[in-house]
Amino acid sequence: MLADPNAREGFTAKLIRACVANRLLVLLLAAITAVGGVYAARHITVDALPDLSDVQVVVRTEFPGQAPGIVQDQVTYPLTTAMLAVPDAEVVRGYSMFGTSFVYVLFEDGTDLYWARSRVLEQLSTVDSRLPEGVTPELGPDATAVGWVYQYVLTTGPYCPEHPEGLWRDEAGDWSAEKPDDPEAERVKVFDHDAEVCPLDGTPLAQADASLAELRSLQDWYLRYELTTVEGVSEVAAIGGFVKQYQVTIDPNRLLAYGLPLGRVREAIQRSNRDVGGRVVERGETEFMVRGRGYLGTGDPTDGSAEDTLGREQTDRVLEDLRLISLGTDEDGSPIYLRDVADVAIGPEIRRGVAEWDGEGETAGGVVIMRFGENAQATIDRVRDRLFELEEGLPPGVAIDVAYDRSDLIERAIHTVSETLLEEILVVGCVILIFLAHARSALVAALVLPAGVLLTLGVMYALGLNANIMSLGGIAISIGVMVDSSIVMVENAHKHLEREHHRREAGEPPRSHASVIADASAEVGPTLFFSLLIIMVSFLPIFVLDGQSGRLFKPLAYTKTFAMAAAAGVAVTLIPVVMVYTLREGGPRKRVAALCAAGTFVLFALLPLGALEDSRWLVAVGAALAVLLLVPRQRISNEEDNPISRVIRAAYEPFFRFTMKHRALTVLIAALLMSSTLYPWSKLGSEFMPPLEEGDLLYMPTTDPGISVSKATELLAQTDALIAAFPEVEHVFGKIGRAETATDPAPVSMLETTITLHRDEAVWRKRPVERFYSGWPGWLAWAPSKLLLPTRTITPDELIYGYELTDAQLGVDRGGRGFRVPGMNDALQIPGLSNAWTMPIRTRIDMLSTGIRTPVGVKIMGPDLTVLSRLAGELADLLKTDERTRTTLASAFPDKTVGGNYLDLDVDREAIARYGLSSGDLADVVMTAVGGMNVTSTVEGLERYPVSLRYPRELRDDPESLEKVLVATPGGAQVPLGQLADVVVRRGPPMIKSEDARPTSWVYVDIKNTDIGTFVEAAQAVVAERLELPPGYTVRWSGQYEYMQAARERLQLAIPLAAVVILLLLFAATRSWLRVGIVLLAVPFSLIGAAWFTWFLGYDLSLAVWVGVIALAGLDAETGLVMLLYLDDSHERFKREGRLNTPADLMTAVHDGAVQRIRPKTMTVMTTFIGLMPLLFATGAGADTMQRLAAPMIGGLATSFVAELLLYPVLFYAAKRLAMKRAGAAGAAGAAGAAGAAGAAGS
Repeated sequence: MLADPNAREGFTAKLIRACVANRLLVLLLAAITAVGGVYAARHITVDALPDLSDVQVVVRTEFPGQAPGIVQDQVTYPLTTAMLAVPDAEVVRGYSMFGTSFVYVLFEDGTDLYWARSRVLEQLSTVDSRLPEGVTPELGPDATAVGWVYQYVLTTGPYCPEHPEGLWRDEAGDWSAEKPDDPEAERVKVFDHDAEVCPLDGTPLAQADASLAELRSLQDWYLRYELTTVEGVSEVAAIGGFVKQYQVTIDPNRLLAYGLPLGRVREAIQRSNRDVGGRVVERGETEFMVRGRGYLGTGDPTDGSAEDTLGREQTDRVLEDLRLISLGTDEDGSPIYLRDVADVAIGPEIRRGVAEWDGEGETAGGVVIMRFGENAQATIDRVRDRLFELEEGLPPGVAIDVAYDRSDLIERAIHTVSETLLEEILVVGCVILIFLAHARSALVAALVLPAGVLLTLGVMYALGLNANIMSLGGIAISIGVMVDSSIVMVENAHKHLEREHHRREAGEPPRSHASVIADASAEVGPTLFFSLLIIMVSFLPIFVLDGQSGRLFKPLAYTKTFAMAAAAGVAVTLIPVVMVYTLREGGPRKRVAALCAAGTFVLFALLPLGALEDSRWLVAVGAALAVLLLVPRQRISNEEDNPISRVIRAAYEPFFRFTMKHRALTVLIAALLMSSTLYPWSKLGSEFMPPLEEGDLLYMPTTDPGISVSKATELLAQTDALIAAFPEVEHVFGKIGRAETATDPAPVSMLETTITLHRDEAVWRKRPVERFYSGWPGWLAWAPSKLLLPTRTITPDELIYGYELTDAQLGVDRGGRGFRVPGMNDALQIPGLSNAWTMPIRTRIDMLSTGIRTPVGVKIMGPDLTVLSRLAGELADLLKTDERTRTTLASAFPDKTVGGNYLDLDVDREAIARYGLSSGDLADVVMTAVGGMNVTSTVEGLERYPVSLRYPRELRDDPESLEKVLVATPGGAQVPLGQLADVVVRRGPPMIKSEDARPTSWVYVDIKNTDIGTFVEAAQAVVAERLELPPGYTVRWSGQYEYMQAARERLQLAIPLAAVVILLLLFAATRSWLRVGIVLLAVPFSLIGAAWFTWFLGYDLSLAVWVGVIALAGLDAETGLVMLLYLDDSHERFKREGRLNTPADLMTAVHDGAVQRIRPKTMTVMTTFIGLMPLLFATGAGADTMQRLAAPMIGGLATSFVAELLLYPVLFYAAKRLAMKRAGAAGAAGAAGAAGAAGAAGS
């Protein structure tokens, strides 16, 4: 495998020699690259996760007061059918709900969002003529499903009248009126509800009296626009509170008495609320602009109190102006005012969203939605800074509380991976130091790690990839492999220096130190470069993934590829140059010390990634130790003198001899071991991805679709109070219905509670666990109980679903019954609620991608809503009752497609014709008088509020009252509505969903104690056997299962393709199909460890595990090539020296390549193996994903290494022995032929 020294060198070897010859230039370029990497690390965008959402454009259309069926027929259906023609659109999903239509257009992967928005706008222009008059669709924000990065609420409470702007409290708890020097100090505007006096001067506290309408006004007209100007913010959506509305409640009897039609009132209000301009007039030398000030509430601009921050004086003026609107004169010539026929008051506009805080009551707040492609962490930081400034301008007693902050998750996720990266680098460096017993060599080998990481971060920054747990995870799983090439180079340089020392002792002319290093590097460089190239190619299947799986793992594949490419580049350029300076017993110590001192400063001052802030001193101390290790004089010891090498050889020798002696038995045992993988593989479940522990929970129950806003609000307060009572809960932010944004199509029947959990584990309850010392006497168990505690913190799952305690754990005898500690799900068993538990980011992605908010969903599509509702109910009942699914089902509940309550007015066309009316006249009465119509909007400075006209509630609350509503005829008569139409109560759709213009009904399925794949397989069998579908109806399984299936189909095509490419690369590197076969034998052996270890850890077969297996295949090829490298090296050396003549000589050559060169092979595997261990034991956000990536790699490396040590020599010996026999037979035949020819010539 090693090149003949006399043969022509390839490009890699020439590159190595060129770098050694131009060392200063290489070091200069390396320094420039390092500076660029540090800059990139400090400015790269940061987020918790890659953006997993589809490229989507949302079209939102308001159709006020209209029922879902009307919205579907007149708005949603025309829009969805038009959007089907948009280029590259994959799915068009429609939602028709009360007063609003949402159309979601999901595009193919890779589509530019702004190109997609322009295509949708083009298509909207073609559908305007088919929409009702006055209905205008508008595009949602240029944001994605993960754009909800920050949520806040406005709270009220006691405040100090002497310090309305708030007080400052430092970390020690001391209060002050001015901001102290303490950076941890916080400003407090609102005190605890049980506080009575100011903590600074004892002044009695006052209570804020801001109403929900005033809080909503502060959000809509003060906070929203200020926050929208923040860089990176696409939209600020309001949620909760009341939109202030001026309500004009008409008395139809008084209208009748004055003989006024309803239209006259509407027109009078509209004409009494406008300002006009009258050009200009000149007076003397001055020009005056003329204006007619007719806005409602218009007064002297200089009037008004500066302290009227809630606009109450302006509201009073508007109410007075409304009451004084003239409608005409009566028979006596007296003016008829609006107050004579109507009551004018402030009230709430109809609302479809409610917000609640900590179970203490309603509030108003906002959702900050980040623009597509922005830096989440930087955007949140800017929003927090702006909110801090804006809070000063809020009225006394009104403050801003954080309801949800994504930055906490981002910091924890990046901290998890960054700390793991640092641990890996330190562990790998220690391993190299132990094996080489030469500090400078260890640091040279480890140099590839920081250099490779900085290069990778630089490429990520240049390509616009953000740093998240997946992209940094790609670097993390590469750490051990990145150093392999430098390890082999350094170790080979040791060997060449050792040989050069022997040459000099033998009296041969000395060679320059640089040429020895160049020869050593050029000897192994090409093979190492090929091995790293193979690892890069092994990740090709990941790039083939599309959809959510591609968006999740492509960042990991990119960064791993960049890291391996960086490692390969550093290994053949920088490492040989650094070895020239450091791999010598004396060395230029002053220059090395200066270089290391500078490096220490750079690491301390410019440490990349803010998540490593806490590790600055650790890294600085490590760098200082590096200086101390580099400066002293060090001796490069022979491999034979290395105690680690001797120990490894002594341990390996007997196994090697046994396998070489019993070669057939070794092969048989290997075959049996490979067949053993069938058991663990068959026991592994399947899931799309392990859950990312976001640190926050989302409680999303649904209730009866016909529920009123008042009842839903009551339920929300009840559930929030129950949740807030758990000690692990810090805050509870409840939401009913939707926020004022196109990215939230939630109905009123959907409750959505964001639960912020305490980050301090000390607050969490502990549960007893059984340890090995359980049951021991107290004096004996005392010592182990201090090391391994008898309790542990409960998990989020246990917080939700509760947990069981045995009699032994309780320490009491309950007859084996134990005790069950209830969880939040038990506390929330409320009649009419169907519980669902998930996490904020995950849910937002799933709901906007598939529409399903549970792990599994079923979509039933067909033409009739009634049939869809029946089928959905039957399917949910089947899953609940069938034995194959009942025990693993947490909940299954269908959309109630026909569950809303309707009060229909069926027009009698003959009756209205007799009175000279049309159905349109009746529709005007229904919309204006019954439904209420916003006839104009007040202009109050920067604020705008609607003016509504409607009949009194008592005339429209029930069918009997509606029948008495009077309708004016063209002749001036007033006819009761009941004579013109039938008022009928019916059941109908509360919300209509459609997909690609076909109506659909969904079943939400949550599972427990099983994996997604196993459950869906059983559930599909149940549905196929027991659910009868009418013609024209179809069932589709969705949710995370949909992603899992798509990823599986892609991998089934991509993995064989990658295997073929790897096969060709291996052949190009070895020029022998036999060698290729030997190298690839490591793959099935690695699957032994991968399968058993994954099964042992209890992991399901998720996409993360598959990515780990794919990475393992590349590692197998690399370690196999390294093993074969030394076997080939020994074989060729024996052959050149004429020592390969008998099978015994071949056995000696194999022994030399396998046993004598065990150190570099063990180092390459051990650095990778141990480098992955921190990932397996990582904790925190994102740790579950990293663990499942690392598990198959760790288990597989262990078994493949054993195969490479024991099976490779057997197969290599057998192949070379067969070649010797054939060569001997050919030689004997040639000799016999030559002898025969000579005899014939002699005769």
